[in-house]
Formats: sequence, structure tokens, C-alpha cells
Amino acid sequence: CANYVLLVSSPMRRRPGLAGLKAQKARQAKLQTVGRKIEEDNMEHMQKQLSVFRENLEAFAAKHKDKINKNPAFRQKFQILCARTGVDPLASRQGFWAQMLGLGDFYYELAVQLIQLCLALREENGGLISLNDLHKELSRRRGRHQQEASIQDVEQAIEKVQCLGSGFRITQMGGEAMVISVPTELNTDHAAILSLAKSHGQGSGGGYFVTIKMAMAKLKWHRQRIITCLEPMVQDSMVWLCDQEGAGEEEGRQYWFACLAIS
Repeated sequence: CANYVLLVSSPMRRRPGLAGLKAQKARQAKLQTVGRKIEEDNMEHMQKQLSVFRENLEAFAAKHKDKINKNPAFRQKFQILCARTGVDPLASRQGFWAQMLGLGDFYYELAVQLIQLCLALREENGGLISLNDLHKELSRRRGRHQQEASIQDVEQAIEKVQCLGSGFRITQMGGEAMVISVPTELNTDHAAILSLAKSHGQGSGGGYFVTIKMAMAKLKWHRQRIITCLEPMVQDSMVWLCDQEGAGEEEGRQYWFACLAIS
């Protein structure tokens, strides 16, 4: 008997006509319009909220003016609050915040004092000093009669000076915040050498040093890499040389870190 195969053809999909395309385009345009309206409404609402918050912030600043000026910890928290709302009370010496709190003048004065202090100490440390030591020396020189400045205040003042492009900046070296006041580029090798001096090279007088032999043993570096790292620091007076009598260069030549020696 013959085999019959039944072929069932599926109905062809009809392509949307011109009217359908126009309707689809109109729907998309309408959705975009609604989306923009929602976005504009949200933005307007956020701006109103931010405006109210800033007004409350100004009222708070006026009420706690003395505490903001005299208490470094309270001042830091106030600055964090300002940063979250896009307000920078240190941006200018003019305007509401300068008149209300005088913060602009305080940080400009602090920045000038820090620059003068770093210049005065440059002959001793070559322009490299720990943030803690700089803060201690600043506090000692400012005395009790001037407004107290915290480490966070020092960081804020240095941040404002960085725009001058003078190389004045804070960097992390050997797990410690260091202030550099010379246009010298320090890399991870310098940080490793500094960390080695702090952990293994304490001298009898309280300072810190490294030798080529010590760095070769502890860091597993070649001799030339160590010299390449240390020599520029010697030239910039960040590191002092001290040759021990009767010893070779690798073991007898000590590279003393001036920035750690004054700690």
C-alpha cells in the first residue's frame, strides 16, 4: 500500500505594516518622554533635599562654631559631613564658610607654616619626613596660644598645597605616611628599603640605616638595584653615608635615613 505524507504548512508571520511601525515608534517616544519626566522630577526632589540639608548644615555650623574651631576631632567629623553634601569649607577664603568659621584662613595659615617647617628641616632630612614627626614638630612650634591642629588638619593643608605642583605631598612608605617636600619621585623600591631600615637597621643612637649586604640578604636584590635605589636619595640628602673603618663597601658603608633619625 502506498505511504502518504501529510505536509502541514505553518502560517507565515505577517510583517508589521507602516501603521504598525509608526505606532511602535510613538510608544517608544512616549516611554522616553515619561522616563525623562521621572528623571527630572527625581533630580528636582534631590536638589530640594540637598538645599534644605545645606541650610541645616549652615545653621549647625553657626551654632557649633567655637567647637568646630577649637576641637580637631569635631572639626574632622564636620568636614566629612560637608564632603558628603558637596560643600568644601576650605575651597576659598571668601564666601559664607570663610566668614562663618574662618576655616579657609586657618588652613592657608597652616599650609604656610608647614612649607616653612619643611624648608627649615630639609637640610636635616632631605625633604622626607614622617607625617607623625611633622605634626609633632608643628605642634611644638605653634605652641599653646595658637589653635590646635590635628594630623587630619595637616593632611588637609598639604592637600591644598598640592595644587601648586611643588612636589609637596603625602605618600605611603614602609607602612607609614611620609611627607615629601621635594620634586623627587619615590617608588616601591624606596618604600621597601625604608621598611627594611625600620625593621632591621636600628642603630645604637636611635637612628635607622641599611647596608648593601643587609639589603641583598633580606630583599634578595642584586647589588646594582640597591645602589640605583639609594644613590639618588644620597644626592638629595634624604640618606646620609657613614663608612665604617676596616670594612668593605657592602658591609661597612651604612646608609642612614635622616627622616627616621630625627624621630
